[in-house]
Amino acid sequence: MRDRGELRADADLDELSLALLTALQGGTLLSQTWRDTRPLRAALNAALAYVWSFAPSR
Repeated sequence: MRDRGELRADADLDELSLALLTALQGGTLLSQTWRDTRPLRAALNAALAYVWSFAPSR
């Protein structure tokens, strides 16, 4: 995404990928426990919003 210009140069790719993986794993665990997809959706929406907060201004 950074190479395509979708993320700023100062975006920490390791941190962003860890945040996405953590949201996926945690959201999946809670969704399985609760038998409801809302935790997974909420976690992924929050993680993706964090990733997009590093989008360059247009």
